[in-house]
Amino acid sequence: MISGKNLIEGKWEHNSNAEQFQTVNPKTNESLSVAYQQASTDQIDLAVNAASESFDFFGSTTFNERVFLLESIQEGMHSYKSEIIATYRAESALPDGRANGEFQRTIDQIQSFIQLLNEGSFIAASIYTKGPDLRKMFYPIGPIVVFGASNFPLAFSTAGGDTISAFAAGCPVIVKAHPYHAGTSELVAQVIIKAIKKCNLPLGIFSHLGGKSHGVGSLLVSHPLIKGVGFTGSFSGGKALYDLAQKRNEPIPVFAEMGSINPIFILENKLKKDCSVLAEDLAQSVTLGTGQFCTNPGLIVICDPSGTINLAKKISESITDLELPPMVHSNIQKQYDKQLATLKRKDKLDALYSSESCSATIGSVKASKFLNDHSLTEEVFGPFSLVVECSSTDEILKLAASLEGQLTITLLGETSDQQVSKKLLSLLKTKAGRILFHGVPTGVAVIQTMQHGGPYPASTDSRFTSVGTDSIYRWLRPVAFQDCPNDLLPDALKNENPLKLERKVDGKMNSAAL
Repeated sequence: MISGKNLIEGKWEHNSNAEQFQTVNPKTNESLSVAYQQASTDQIDLAVNAASESFDFFGSTTFNERVFLLESIQEGMHSYKSEIIATYRAESALPDGRANGEFQRTIDQIQSFIQLLNEGSFIAASIYTKGPDLRKMFYPIGPIVVFGASNFPLAFSTAGGDTISAFAAGCPVIVKAHPYHAGTSELVAQVIIKAIKKCNLPLGIFSHLGGKSHGVGSLLVSHPLIKGVGFTGSFSGGKALYDLAQKRNEPIPVFAEMGSINPIFILENKLKKDCSVLAEDLAQSVTLGTGQFCTNPGLIVICDPSGTINLAKKISESITDLELPPMVHSNIQKQYDKQLATLKRKDKLDALYSSESCSATIGSVKASKFLNDHSLTEEVFGPFSLVVECSSTDEILKLAASLEGQLTITLLGETSDQQVSKKLLSLLKTKAGRILFHGVPTGVAVIQTMQHGGPYPASTDSRFTSVGTDSIYRWLRPVAFQDCPNDLLPDALKNENPLKLERKVDGKMNSAAL
């Protein structure tokens, strides 16, 4: 049962004076029955203090103890699945297939960190004995604030990648639930706190706070005991949190994934050969999840010297009869409609094709016009994409050079386009975290080699990823021990190597004792 209260150190705390809010079913626009309490300043302080007090213990737990925690969360998620899915669907109006798919992705993410902990190499133990005895490894940084994302009620929310990677690192977590899916978030929080109790871990390692006001998040990020922040959402939200964190007496890292237009470049010979197939694939990608994926292709750049291929119109023919679920909240739909109205009213585009059955829309514009209007590079969050028509290689290279940082960039070309591809690639490597050469960018593999993060403004630190097991490095920092007695060393660095880890010893990898 959903309480609408805030979870602090294992207790669902009631505050009769709290501001209240409700979630809304996007399909009916009706408020759901539960009233949620916004966390007070005192509750925020209690949660952060509890996290800080529990950090030393949790940060010193063994990998096996953290594995048990993650396995217990997995088990609880399966036990609560039907209730979680029902609430997810009521709050998001997303279809059953998407709900179950995201639930499984969340389970799989947890499994990937269980495997990482079992393997143990992420702490990067290294030892140098030919001089001063220096031994180094990664340690957790401290209490982390995780912000639930609006467009992923499970996979980027309460037990999503940010929370699970922080737990795997040994960091306590305070989740600021997203108000659009507060019920889904609370049900998952119930699973997590039951798992913590089952594992006999300090209850302060996890708190779950609600609130519709930006003030809750601001107070959390500004709190002097918080050591890091995970955020997935809008540029304005991520940048505001980043700025707050840098103004603190002790600045802290904010790992914000802030959106992207994920350009797709289609070169001349590829366009000629596969235009119809490309149009269908692009239509599906643009409208997937009603365009609310952070890897949605919002910009499609084509090289068409002949000026005879109307790709925007071809894509629009594939979306004209589509029926899409509503966006996860009416505020997102309103912002989307506002941006489209601006494009129409100001005559910024050469053409705009709207679906007759849903809000999907495709625009087109000549490259010369696009290059002179920076506002056309702004993300339109939803089922929209802009086709930019280039008439030459020089024009497409100039456009590529003008782009800001992106999560993904896709480069589609034939072997006969390879000369242009090489020139483009030298530019695009500086612009994106992930570069694709086949298919579309929607869909993110949750594996170690995935990079989900890119140069600013796509994210606040392009050196890190928010997807895959390498995301754990956001919550770790290196510590070196010089000439430390063996008995005082952590197990990972002791001569006898009791954890049987692969370590770099004097430049060579091995698991042998010293």
